[in-house]
Amino acid sequence: MKLNLAGILIALCAFNSVAFAEAVPASADYIYQVKQGDNLGKLSRELLDSPARWNEVSRYNKLKNSNLITPGQMLRMQLAWLKNVPAEAHVESLTGVVTLNGHAVKVGDAVPTGATLETPAGGSVRLSLPDGSTMNVLEKSNVAAKQLEKKQQGNFFTAVFRLVTGRIEVFKKKYPLGQAPLHIQSKNATIGVRGTHFRMGQEGDNTLAEIEEGQVAFDAEKMTQHLELTGMQGSVADGVHSMKVIPLLPQPKFPALDAVFSPTSVTFTMLELSGAEGYRGEVANDEGFEQLVLPVKSTTSVINIAGLGEGHYWLRLRAVDKQGLQGMEGKAALSVKWSRSTSHALTFEPPPKPALPSKALPLVVLNPPTFEQGDQIIVNWQGEAKLQYELQVASSEDFMLPWITQISQGTQLTVPTPMPGHYFMRVRALDQKHVGEWSNLVDLDVK
Repeated sequence: MKLNLAGILIALCAFNSVAFAEAVPASADYIYQVKQGDNLGKLSRELLDSPARWNEVSRYNKLKNSNLITPGQMLRMQLAWLKNVPAEAHVESLTGVVTLNGHAVKVGDAVPTGATLETPAGGSVRLSLPDGSTMNVLEKSNVAAKQLEKKQQGNFFTAVFRLVTGRIEVFKKKYPLGQAPLHIQSKNATIGVRGTHFRMGQEGDNTLAEIEEGQVAFDAEKMTQHLELTGMQGSVADGVHSMKVIPLLPQPKFPALDAVFSPTSVTFTMLELSGAEGYRGEVANDEGFEQLVLPVKSTTSVINIAGLGEGHYWLRLRAVDKQGLQGMEGKAALSVKWSRSTSHALTFEPPPKPALPSKALPLVVLNPPTFEQGDQIIVNWQGEAKLQYELQVASSEDFMLPWITQISQGTQLTVPTPMPGHYFMRVRALDQKHVGEWSNLVDLDVK
């Protein structure tokens, strides 16, 4: 039976996105608490890259007697001295035939140092990095993992990637000083970050950086030039001209949709945005854009989305300026429903409502957090110790893009301190079948 495709129902609900960022920090120290039976020689053999480091540890800690250390004593060691062990990224999701060193990959595959990922037209892959950060490698991109390592002791990671061509989007988790640096190299410049949401592109001879929120270091080796880029800023490095800070175009505004539909696509026109010469974006199955469905590209204000079946999606778009920089991201809920009706009527449908939380689990009361020495925050709440709990920290009350989402067994968690600013915290109980209601909101001020 042939189906008449007569109607499309679409709803667009734009909102702001938020994230965290900070410039690459100076290296920090690893602090070791001496145990019974320890001596500097033993510690150097077990923890450090050379047994001969014991003398440097002694000088660094200004020990009067290298042969005398006592249980409970704190010793500082430079991170560079700690032993390195290999680490890996992993494939979380993908679209299309993505290859790793020329072979098709699947979800769960490891991406080690030396591996090269390539995505096809219309394809993408989402990676989880060793420190829990994520990287979206978008269509027609080539990305090489140059260095993926962790220190044998503590949560200290190093990740270096090279963007040969195409585009990536990174959500970098923030860690205390020196614990998880990330560097993205490209043809004309390198981005160095510790915690941020940014995009980077290598298009022809141009290396492009776009910072949604926070601050990164953007270094052009050929020009020996360094820029600090903050949220809503970008830059272009072409290897010839001096780089400059370029304000990114603001979030695009979605129209009160007046769509033209066909059996295979939907087309609409974005509201006028000064400086916009086109739009780039993606459609995903989920609000967090972890499961990308297809890319969206336009060199005008007219957006055409083809190939979507019935269902609920999320759309994000960024306006492109004359330098090729993509501006701030706008997101929208998208519902597509085909109808047998021949009236060609277009109506609006809100995005699907999330499942209501279960009242079978107890309501949790979140206490004000306490700061701990070492750039950490202790968070605790009133609840049943036998249950699991989910804690979220975000810079906006809508929690659209949490800085951290962490699961705990019990009623306390220790999390890294975010960069200075005002944040919100909430927690809820979990079990294998249900999620509880969110707790009271607690404000967090970091100075």
